[in-house]
Amino acid sequence: MTKIIVDSTCDLPDELMKKYDIKTLPLIVSLNGKEFLDKVSIKVDDVYEAMRKGIWPKTSQPNPLDAYNLFKDCIEKGEDFIFLSFSSKLSGTYQTVYGVVEDLKRQYKGIKMEVIDTKSGSLATGLIALQASKLLEAGRSFESVINTIRKMIEHIEHVFTITDLNWLIKGGRISKSQGIIGSMLDIKPILHVNDGIMEVIQKVRGKKKALKTVMDIVEKRIKRFPNQIIGISHADDIDTAKEIQFMIESRIEGAKVIVSKIGSVLGSHLGIGGVGVFFFNDKIETYID
Repeated sequence: MTKIIVDSTCDLPDELMKKYDIKTLPLIVSLNGKEFLDKVSIKVDDVYEAMRKGIWPKTSQPNPLDAYNLFKDCIEKGEDFIFLSFSSKLSGTYQTVYGVVEDLKRQYKGIKMEVIDTKSGSLATGLIALQASKLLEAGRSFESVINTIRKMIEHIEHVFTITDLNWLIKGGRISKSQGIIGSMLDIKPILHVNDGIMEVIQKVRGKKKALKTVMDIVEKRIKRFPNQIIGISHADDIDTAKEIQFMIESRIEGAKVIVSKIGSVLGSHLGIGGVGVFFFNDKIETYID
């Protein structure tokens, strides 16, 4: 048996995580100098509540010992495993876990172990993990699933917008002067992920136009594979997520939608009010609905 393991930046809804028995390695969230295990000793809602009170969360990669214990549990049960990591260009998680697994490989020759940099985050990683789990459930081999995961990484899309520039100022991602001018003009950046790095691809004025722009990009990029599961993640803004969901279901025939909240780690970087859409831009040969 092969287990899919993700880190806590994966925002696949809990019911799907439980259904496919996907395990999670927590990153670390710090609030006022106190450390918590993401989604274990602190809930996502607690982090957003702290942010609304003006407390700026700090995040760090997983504890290597937590990774070791999680993987050792699989090994003791005789389970092979595939770990899907948050983008290595946005976090040190991949390198940390890779080192732990290389040590374990030298000790346990009979267990198959793989660490993969998804170059993704949030529900993009979630969609990859979901498909990998479905393929394993359908009886695909370890090697076959690895190959499909690598193909999915090549075709996964993240398109998102941020509604409040103040969080980007606090996080040092834009200058204070840029943020002030942008806020005065009601500028909303449109971003995507390119080879594991977040990039601003457009700037528009007003939330309504931002959502329309996101939807236009999604509709253009999904043309080759409209009939799939599309992910929507939001930073504590369910109303905007539902608005995007309505637009997707109205404009993309055959699309099925998963909605989740952006987790503590990405939420602390993007700020309250961001919303993103995640999907594959081309048909995956072995895709399972």
